[in-house]
Amino acid sequence: MTAFCWVLDSGGAGRGAWQGGVLYELMQWARAKGCYPRIVMGASAGGYAAADVATGTHETVMKGWSHWGLEGIPPRTHELPEFRSLGGLSRFRSFLYHSIRYVMSARELTAVFDTPPETRTRLLVFTTRVRRRDGRPFSRRDSLHYFFKSSTRKLPRAWKYLPEDYIEDPVIFGSHLPSSMCNELVRPLTRVNYHNAIEASCLVPFAMGEPMRAEELLPVWRGLDPLHPNACSGDAAWEEMVSPYQFADDVGAAFLDGGFSLKMPFRVFEEDGRFNKLSESVRCEKTIVFCCDPQGRLWETSMRLASLNSWEGVRRALEEERLYILFPDHPVEAGFLSTNNSRTMRTFTRGREQAQRVLSGERFKHFVNAI
Repeated sequence: MTAFCWVLDSGGAGRGAWQGGVLYELMQWARAKGCYPRIVMGASAGGYAAADVATGTHETVMKGWSHWGLEGIPPRTHELPEFRSLGGLSRFRSFLYHSIRYVMSARELTAVFDTPPETRTRLLVFTTRVRRRDGRPFSRRDSLHYFFKSSTRKLPRAWKYLPEDYIEDPVIFGSHLPSSMCNELVRPLTRVNYHNAIEASCLVPFAMGEPMRAEELLPVWRGLDPLHPNACSGDAAWEEMVSPYQFADDVGAAFLDGGFSLKMPFRVFEEDGRFNKLSESVRCEKTIVFCCDPQGRLWETSMRLASLNSWEGVRRALEEERLYILFPDHPVEAGFLSTNNSRTMRTFTRGREQAQRVLSGERFKHFVNAI
């Protein structure tokens, strides 16, 4: 059986809704054909979408998008200070926070973590760890710098805001990782840090409130909780369990949108030795990229400084029919920070309609059948 990997692009709520509609159809097709992806990965909205795919059912996708932006999710009684997006002008972070926890309930977590090895889908969620070069803690002012940086991502290179005061590291959270594969940049994704890792992967500071900190992304739980099998109590037990996941460079750092450092992983996985073991373990015969760029450009990061379409590894994979790039064939209606449910669902429906055209087309059929 041919092994498939799905790579899900970032694109905010708007293009994310398009991607969700495409996934809703592709997931059903893949399950029926016996070629459901063995590996799924992504950053930002793509990381959240990858988590949908890892549950194994298209119903998760519909659950999320059909409720996106509706009142009651989130309830207005739960507005934390760190959720104050755009200085309190937007409730986007609250929608994101509650959407993740509503969609990824106990049933979905069971599907991700308890499915037998022979049928499970391994999930990789990309985040970005940002450190100040001077060693000072990441502050609210730094959040504003990253908001401005993100705001200029679509501008020509000369006009982009690219501050040099920071060090960015891609940190990948993966499910079902053996301990030998884990390191500072490849960390376990567990029931404990699952929701926070997805949330961190989506966070553009200020536009979506405060960033995550390393202590919020630990894979173990302090206390006795039957819902968290990797939980512990007592100071000594806690220190022993948490010590493998504490790193000096995490101190004062912030965890942000994965796209800042890793939107498309192909070149990094092939050339960056820090990811050698992970890259080898997720290598598949066929890869489908659900690309949110309207021209099908595979931007390596969200700042759009380098497109991988002309990189030798991508060109070779396309020529050998090991890679398929699926991108919008129409203008996407919903915007980046959209919380309008009607607009979101129209965008979702158009994604479904495009997926149906793709599945009936000869080009996709040829790609799937070419070995």
